[in-house]
Amino acid sequence: MTMLHEKFTFPSGAILQNRLVMAPMTTYSGSAHGDVSEAERAYYSVRSRDVGMVITGTTYTILNGQGFPNQFYAGSDKHLYGLSNLARAIKADGAKAILQIFHAGRMVRPGLLKESEVVSASDVPAEREGALTPRPLRDEEVDDIIESFVATTKRAIGAGLDGVEVHGANTYLIQQFYSPHSNRRKDRWGGTRDKRMRFPLAVTRAVLATAKRHASKGFIVGYRLSPEELENPGLTLEDNLALADSLGDLPLDYLHLSLRRYDQA
Repeated sequence: MTMLHEKFTFPSGAILQNRLVMAPMTTYSGSAHGDVSEAERAYYSVRSRDVGMVITGTTYTILNGQGFPNQFYAGSDKHLYGLSNLARAIKADGAKAILQIFHAGRMVRPGLLKESEVVSASDVPAEREGALTPRPLRDEEVDDIIESFVATTKRAIGAGLDGVEVHGANTYLIQQFYSPHSNRRKDRWGGTRDKRMRFPLAVTRAVLATAKRHASKGFIVGYRLSPEELENPGLTLEDNLALADSLGDLPLDYLHLSLRRYDQA
């Protein structure tokens, strides 16, 4: 029988001191300017003492990717100092430190960004009260966002973090490109399921290539996905099995399933 206190080795070669992982949680305790605050650093320091790995809360990679107030930002080198402090706090007792990187897309909190900065694959609002109507991203802007994930991965490496998790779940931008509800595009990024899958795979391939080029052996790369969507027409389990198969062909260390309940079927 596998015990939780036993070590675990990822495909990249990274070794966890045990099999307990702290899942990412939104704390709203960063600074208003996107810096890692002392409160946030202390929060992670206390909770990382006995686990094998800690995945941080969402970290936006480009300014129009912010989703929540007081969320920390990794889209500029001036935030490297805070990210380095965060890495040291998590790693002090041997836990691996994973930076979760994301773009909120249309799921930004109302009033947080200018109307013109609320973007998504298409101009379709989410099916919830008070949802904002996003502006469709131009083709060159899509490329800019992919590049922002690359730059943030480099910063994570430079800050001494042990890996990154591509946040493709919870109806945020990466999932918005894959979903038939939020993606009504007719260009290379939309239409068929394979075309809608291009953006999630492009981001992931770019992050993996960056890690291979700039990180030492053992840098962890994971991908978070939600198996189904509530939206109609939304992503089905069949859609996400297809995505999982494509992700499985890439040299990822893990897939992280995000569900409303831990015991959800």
